[in-house]
Amino acid sequence: MQNTKLAISNLVLLLPVVLLGIDFEPQGFVDTYHAVRLKDPYDFLSSRTRLRFEMWMIGENASLFASMNAINNNVITSNSGIELREAYMDYVSEKWDLRVGRQIIIWGKADGLAITDIISPKDYTEFLARDFDDIRLPVDAMRWRFLFDKANFEFLWLHVFRPIVLPQPGTPWAFKYELPENTKILFDNPIEPELTVENGEIGGKLSFYLSSFDFAISSFYTWDDYPSLHRTVSNIGDTTLVHYHPEHHRFTLIGTEFSVPLKNFVLRGEVAFYKNKYFEPENLLSEILFKNDVLNGMIGLDWTPGSDWMITTQFSDNLIFDYNQAIKDDEHTMLATLHISKKLFRQTLTLSTIGYFEINGKDCFIRSSMDYAITDELHLLSGFDLFFGDKGMLGQYGDNDEIWAKAKYSF
Repeated sequence: MQNTKLAISNLVLLLPVVLLGIDFEPQGFVDTYHAVRLKDPYDFLSSRTRLRFEMWMIGENASLFASMNAINNNVITSNSGIELREAYMDYVSEKWDLRVGRQIIIWGKADGLAITDIISPKDYTEFLARDFDDIRLPVDAMRWRFLFDKANFEFLWLHVFRPIVLPQPGTPWAFKYELPENTKILFDNPIEPELTVENGEIGGKLSFYLSSFDFAISSFYTWDDYPSLHRTVSNIGDTTLVHYHPEHHRFTLIGTEFSVPLKNFVLRGEVAFYKNKYFEPENLLSEILFKNDVLNGMIGLDWTPGSDWMITTQFSDNLIFDYNQAIKDDEHTMLATLHISKKLFRQTLTLSTIGYFEINGKDCFIRSSMDYAITDELHLLSGFDLFFGDKGMLGQYGDNDEIWAKAKYSF
């Protein structure tokens, strides 16, 4: 609610900037999505309907944009309601532009992987079983870009912290914990940074657009979207109580990215260095957390062989420096992705399969889908999601294999 008020106040304060005689352009869509588990008890893992309304008000050099969602969620009922998604003002001049308000900010060259793309936090309420555009959350920010012939510089200031949204306990997508015998856990609400100027997040990105390749360097002084799970352990009779005190901590990102077109291929890469990240201990009963530097990198290749085929593959490795064997995470966390799509019937039917493969845990997630465009406005989609593996972030959802259907009408 506080973030919504801040976004609205930004628009109200900047409204006089938009000149009289503006154009008004409403648009949006209605979609409905339903997914059923593929094994007993064959229940609904997702069932939601959404109305998205978007509004543009366009002046000579300035414009206002706002979008809101009205959602009815039959499985996670607490997600039902009306929310302001984005609300920002744009001002454009010849040499610079400015966007202020609630917005989604995307960095990096990776597809579905967070390397430098950590500005907008993620909503994992239904884990990966949603479009990535819906997983990203908007932030209240100022984005100021200086524009040159073959480069631009982007300055960011986020004045309101917004954390990651994790699956709620009691829902089909809640994280699973393996507890030792006679052990209980208790979670406090995460400690978030106060709304002060010194707690703002600051970033900058210098991008170059050359004839043969693009590349960029970036830095971001931020708060970790994931709270670090500080804990105290005590014994109450025969029961061991693990009391978590989650807290968000500062860290610094320094990153670089590039893309190079090579005939029918595009080679992409991205590397980020994280300074002072916190890690949990492997031993649940240990009260010691670790603070280490991390190098996270990705290399990807996109291939368009023709006939409306598209094949994309990526490999990433997250390396923890000065590794301690007592850390819960592996020293190297390796992940591969593969995305194959094909358009048929004059591009009205799109068949697609995307897979995430965790190399360490030998678990994976595969989503296959079919998107049929009856008209430009009306799309019918269906598909299935499969999880494989006995452990790991993906393998824990082995009981959540699902088949789903979706309809979307844009106006």
